[in-house]
Amino acid sequence: MNVGVAEAAAPPAHRYRAFGLRIASEMALPELAPLQDASHAPPDVTIRIGKRRAPIDGPPASRLTVDAGGATFVMESAGHYRVEGGCRIQVTPCPSATDTDVRLYLLGSAFGVLCHQRGLLPLHGNALVVDGRVMAFCGRSGIGKSTLAAHFAARGYAILCDDVCVVSFAADGRPMAWPGLPRLKLWRDAAEAFGHDPGVLDRAIAGKDKYHVPNPAVGSHGPFPLARVYVVCDTTPDLGDIDRITGIAAVRTVMAQTYRKVYLRPMDLLGANIEHATRLARHARIYAAPRRRGFDHFEAEAARLERHMTQSDGAAEGRA
Repeated sequence: MNVGVAEAAAPPAHRYRAFGLRIASEMALPELAPLQDASHAPPDVTIRIGKRRAPIDGPPASRLTVDAGGATFVMESAGHYRVEGGCRIQVTPCPSATDTDVRLYLLGSAFGVLCHQRGLLPLHGNALVVDGRVMAFCGRSGIGKSTLAAHFAARGYAILCDDVCVVSFAADGRPMAWPGLPRLKLWRDAAEAFGHDPGVLDRAIAGKDKYHVPNPAVGSHGPFPLARVYVVCDTTPDLGDIDRITGIAAVRTVMAQTYRKVYLRPMDLLGANIEHATRLARHARIYAAPRRRGFDHFEAEAARLERHMTQSDGAAEGRA
């Protein structure tokens, strides 16, 4: 997965692994798993931190400025992010930003851009490993993906990633999912429901009641074949079935679940996204997974998903 030219300068001292990448950073990134690599191989990604200064004028946060050298975006609450060649990120924090603010967009949007530059497919979802195969759960923000991941972790499943599921493709076209950040981001009520004390947890977003919960992640193992993608959605009053999506609808569904998909057109990568989505839909099964919202229904809805994801492919084609 190494596509960039090695940095000429000595790499930063902080070393981590995520998404199958060796990462060297000038900023400590406690959200990531430390790199255990006796070979001292050069990093795939180098992160440099500039001096704090007022944010440079830039485009709206949902868009990028793209040039021949890379892509740039500005977050007024965090700073200026420059991503180049799928292997370098330069961050210039704004004076008022906390380290939490800076890391939030570094490990989110900036890494989303970097993954697209590297020819990877980042999905907006989390994933777990079932009998050596990955089951991914995608859906809009706030639909409860991380809460589902916490539930399945408590049930003994290995959680591969949360929020962003990075997919590469093997030589035969099979989608392979990589371990992500070894934590879950949960709102206070969800964290408390799973027995965690927010008072001893780090906040995921400064000033918000959302927290980092340690995840018993797969760690450096992987990648694993991605077998199924469940798109979690709100249901109508009558609970619908977990139904398979096929053909062009499956391709469009995967494209819709691409992380930071608004960046694709300005980066001229919309065609690559169509190709990735087509490969994934060809080799993995895509399902619409309607569910009732609220803690009153949570256990039953999670059990319903668990029954489906543990069925054989043939049995899963029946009604759930």
